[in-house]
Amino acid sequence: MIHIILFGPPGCGKGTQAQIISKKFGFIHLSTGMIFRDHIKRQTHLGKLASFYINKGILVPDIITTNMLNIEIQKHLKAKGIIYDGYPRTRNQILSLEEVLKKFFLGKIDIIFYFFIQKNLIINRLLKRGKTSHRDDDIDIMTVQRRIKEYDNETSMIWNNKKWNNSIIKLNASLSVEKISTLINNKIMNLLYS
Repeated sequence: MIHIILFGPPGCGKGTQAQIISKKFGFIHLSTGMIFRDHIKRQTHLGKLASFYINKGILVPDIITTNMLNIEIQKHLKAKGIIYDGYPRTRNQILSLEEVLKKFFLGKIDIIFYFFIQKNLIINRLLKRGKTSHRDDDIDIMTVQRRIKEYDNETSMIWNNKKWNNSIIKLNASLSVEKISTLINNKIMNLLYS
């Protein structure tokens, strides 16, 4: 099974690319944001917990996110590949993901696509997305700025480890959706047929 991580700040286009890859290669798209929002909509216990953090613009604690994701991974043990969109976001989450992959003999993290983009572009994108998708965490500039700060402080450095040097592929997230998609596509093809 192939494991692809889409990593980058909020609003950098991870979700869009995850959907393209998922359609093209038949991989499972696991988005922590989408799963949380689904639980929030259904008002589950997990949803209530998650919305408390999300609406404040802060990361949902590791234990909640990891447990939720481990349940999702176990639903897809026969998949060709999984795309992780917005996960892992902390070093502990990387370790948890590696543990669950090992436990179920699912292989390893193959590629980390690292989206980088200027801060002002992200803020504009998120506010625009908030207007169209009515996502609570994108509507308010203070929440958006807090999310970006949280990403900078907590998340942006989690792959800074020699172990991941050969797995990381940097992508300029200000390029067009098509250009980024082509770059990703080529890398996945290399992986599948090497």
